Amino acid sequence: MSLPAILDIRDDLYRALEATGEVDAVAEEIETVLDRLDAFEDRDAADRQGIVDEVDNQLLRVEERLNQRDDDEAVRALQAARNRLHIYRDSVEETDENLAVVETDVRQHDIDDTHEELPVGQVTMTATVANTGDDAEVVAFVGFYGDDGDEIETLRGPEFAVPGGGQERVEMEVDVPGDARHYAMSVAEVEGVRDGQSV
Repeated sequence: MSLPAILDIRDDLYRALEATGEVDAVAEEIETVLDRLDAFEDRDAADRQGIVDEVDNQLLRVEERLNQRDDDEAVRALQAARNRLHIYRDSVEETDENLAVVETDVRQHDIDDTHEELPVGQVTMTATVANTGDDAEVVAFVGFYGDDGDEIETLRGPEFAVPGGGQERVEMEVDVPGDARHYAMSVAEVEGVRDGQSV
């Protein structure tokens, strides 16, 4: 599993590193977090959640130390990074137990290119969904978030089948809000959504 876009907080961490001067123990801790993110792809689902928790706890400790030094710019960068970790955790919790979004990408209309950053306007969002349970009818959702991690909008995508023990790729045509900076995708079984369960 590649590092999900919402979880790729390296841009925020580099901003924090630059603000600290990259020379003290705080900078070393941030660099340790960068190393942990590199390990994410090689872990199974349970270990990945553990990595997210470890990174969040470590960044909280660093944030508290920076608060004592009144290093506001670095603190803001770390808060943005931690907000993205929380969004990722929420999207995993909203996805049914036997389902997992293992890869996502964004393609701008009329441009044959995949973006690491989130372009504004009409895009095609693609997700690969794995199913470790029985055959399932599922529905995809994408949530958009601002720089501060606040949710801007959540859109419901198409319903599709994912075979038990297999994977399926789904596309959504969406209009990305102008103030969106990050996104996270989740999936749920259609039956649960129709029954009024939250996702």
